[in-house]
Amino acid sequence: MPVKNAEPYLKGCIESIIKQSYTNWQLVAVDDSSTDNSYQILKDFSSTYSNIEVFRSNGTGIIDALRLAYKSSLGDFVHRMDADDLMPINKLELFMEHWQPKAIVSGKIKYFTDEGEIGDGFNKYQAWINGLMEANNLWKDPYLECSLPSPAWLMKRSDFEDIGAFRSSLLPEDYDLMFRIYASKIEVITIKETVHFWRDSLDRTSRNEPQYFPIAYFPIKVHYFLQIDRNTKPLLLWGAGRKGKLIAKLLIAQNEKFTWITNNQNKIGLSIYGIRMHGEDEINLTEFQTILAISSPRDKKGVIEKLKKQNYSDFFWFC
Repeated sequence: MPVKNAEPYLKGCIESIIKQSYTNWQLVAVDDSSTDNSYQILKDFSSTYSNIEVFRSNGTGIIDALRLAYKSSLGDFVHRMDADDLMPINKLELFMEHWQPKAIVSGKIKYFTDEGEIGDGFNKYQAWINGLMEANNLWKDPYLECSLPSPAWLMKRSDFEDIGAFRSSLLPEDYDLMFRIYASKIEVITIKETVHFWRDSLDRTSRNEPQYFPIAYFPIKVHYFLQIDRNTKPLLLWGAGRKGKLIAKLLIAQNEKFTWITNNQNKIGLSIYGIRMHGEDEINLTEFQTILAISSPRDKKGVIEKLKKQNYSDFFWFC
């Protein structure tokens, strides 16, 4: 568990771990240069509970903290926890009951807050993740969002090692881990119960650190798409808004050739980054593999209808 200035929530978090119905656990908490009382709170708990180990990171940032925690852990199974969240009392028990060899276990999440109401974006994300869990299909749209909640999984240590553990330095680190699992042969077992309570707070890292802003996910999306899912067909990029342009820049930087189409009539025929913009009616979709970079709900609806009408499935939603 990496810890960074989590004083207001840390005691409740650790108490939710101590109360677990499954009791054979070890907590390794690493303080990442906190400026509040987090480290002392951790030390107080470790002085009382022999299965709580506490360290201070020798590096900077969450990846260094995760590496130190993992290196210092002893268990045959690995789970990551966030210092401002809460565990349902049966979280670890559910994980251990459902785990099977060569598999990772995950389950539903529920956002909560002490500061008013949950934001609409978080509610939609929760519904999306939990829908994937219910359908047991975490890989339906891996380039749309991070479908594996970072504090809601468990796997065997040997399997974790096989996919590189915390050795990768790519950020966001949770999305990077998701893609490495996606690329592996590890089976995903989904639990239909809530296994994690995720806090939404004004000082939450994902709200305040640029590397966790949604726009920052696109470099890692393009990186892994080209590694994992890119086939031999010509590539088509559909969408020329802010996100579509970012994806185009990333593809160009990788020397990846592509055809570019847009639904914006004012852009058809123009050249952006040296690439001519086409209208959708100029293209035979079946000849291409497609990245969909369309954010507008209205435009998305029209595109989905077109894809279904043409019985076309060689596409990936990026936003």
